[in-house]
Amino acid sequence: MRGIQKRMEYYARKAKMPANCHQLRQAMATQMLNADAPLVSIQDLLRHNWIMTTQRYCKVSNVKVQRDYHQAMERIVSRYREQETT
Repeated sequence: MRGIQKRMEYYARKAKMPANCHQLRQAMATQMLNADAPLVSIQDLLRHNWIMTTQRYCKVSNVKVQRDYHQAMERIVSRYREQETT
Protein backbone atom coordinates (compact mmCIF):
# COMPACT_ATOMS: atom_id res chain seq x y z
CA MET A 1 0.00 0.00 0.00
CA ARG A 2 2.81 2.39 0.81
CA GLY A 3 4.22 1.97 -2.73
CA ILE A 4 0.89 3.00 -4.25
CA GLN A 5 0.70 5.97 -1.91
CA LYS A 6 4.20 7.13 -2.88
CA ARG A 7 3.39 6.76 -6.58
CA MET A 8 0.17 8.79 -6.14
CA GLU A 9 2.11 11.53 -4.35
CA TYR A 10 4.73 11.57 -7.13
CA TYR A 11 2.18 11.92 -9.94
CA ALA A 12 0.14 14.47 -7.99
CA ARG A 13 3.25 16.63 -7.57
CA LYS A 14 4.14 16.16 -11.22
CA ALA A 15 0.62 17.20 -12.29
CA LYS A 16 0.67 20.06 -9.76
CA MET A 17 -2.63 19.00 -8.28
CA PRO A 18 -3.56 17.80 -4.82
CA ALA A 19 -4.38 14.09 -4.78
CA ASN A 20 -3.84 11.17 -2.48
CA CYS A 21 -5.09 7.62 -1.96
CA HIS A 22 -7.70 8.75 0.55
CA GLN A 23 -9.20 11.23 -1.93
CA LEU A 24 -9.22 8.55 -4.63
CA ARG A 25 -11.08 6.10 -2.36
CA GLN A 26 -13.54 8.80 -1.34
CA ALA A 27 -14.17 9.82 -4.96
CA MET A 28 -14.76 6.20 -5.96
CA ALA A 29 -17.19 5.66 -3.08
CA THR A 30 -19.07 8.86 -3.88
CA GLN A 31 -19.37 8.02 -7.57
CA MET A 32 -20.67 4.56 -6.74
CA LEU A 33 -23.23 6.00 -4.32
CA ASN A 34 -24.36 8.54 -6.91
CA ALA A 35 -24.75 5.67 -9.40
CA ASP A 36 -27.13 3.97 -6.93
CA ALA A 37 -24.74 1.29 -5.70
CA PRO A 38 -25.97 -0.15 -2.41
CA LEU A 39 -24.18 1.33 0.57
CA VAL A 40 -23.37 -2.14 1.89
CA SER A 41 -21.53 -2.93 -1.36
CA ILE A 42 -19.47 0.22 -0.99
CA GLN A 43 -18.83 -0.70 2.65
CA ASP A 44 -17.55 -4.10 1.55
CA LEU A 45 -15.26 -2.62 -1.13
CA LEU A 46 -13.80 -0.10 1.32
CA ARG A 47 -13.51 -2.84 3.94
CA HIS A 48 -15.26 -0.77 6.60
CA ASN A 49 -16.50 -2.65 9.65
CA TRP A 50 -19.27 -0.15 10.37
CA ILE A 51 -21.82 1.20 7.88
CA MET A 52 -21.70 4.60 9.61
CA THR A 53 -18.04 4.92 8.61
CA THR A 54 -19.01 4.36 4.97
CA GLN A 55 -21.85 6.88 5.25
CA ARG A 56 -19.44 9.55 6.49
CA TYR A 57 -16.94 8.62 3.80
CA CYS A 58 -19.38 9.12 0.91
CA LYS A 59 -20.42 12.57 -0.19
CA VAL A 60 -23.88 12.80 -1.74
CA SER A 61 -24.05 15.11 -4.73
CA ASN A 62 -26.92 17.49 -5.33
CA VAL A 63 -27.83 15.49 -8.44
CA LYS A 64 -28.47 12.36 -6.38
CA VAL A 65 -30.43 14.26 -3.76
CA GLN A 66 -32.60 15.87 -6.45
CA ARG A 67 -33.17 12.53 -8.20
CA ASP A 68 -34.09 10.81 -4.94
CA TYR A 69 -36.44 13.64 -4.01
CA HIS A 70 -38.25 13.51 -7.36
CA GLN A 71 -38.55 9.72 -7.24
CA ALA A 72 -39.98 9.90 -3.72
CA MET A 73 -42.45 12.60 -4.75
CA GLU A 74 -43.58 10.52 -7.73
CA ARG A 75 -44.29 7.58 -5.41
CA ILE A 76 -46.22 9.82 -3.01
CA VAL A 77 -48.31 11.33 -5.81
CA SER A 78 -49.07 7.92 -7.32
CA ARG A 79 -50.18 6.57 -3.91
CA TYR A 80 -52.39 9.60 -3.42
CA ARG A 81 -53.98 9.10 -6.84
CA GLU A 82 -54.57 5.40 -6.09
CA GLN A 83 -56.33 6.33 -2.86
CA GLU A 84 -58.56 8.83 -4.69
CA THR A 85 -59.74 6.21 -7.18
CA THR A 86 -60.64 3.63 -4.53
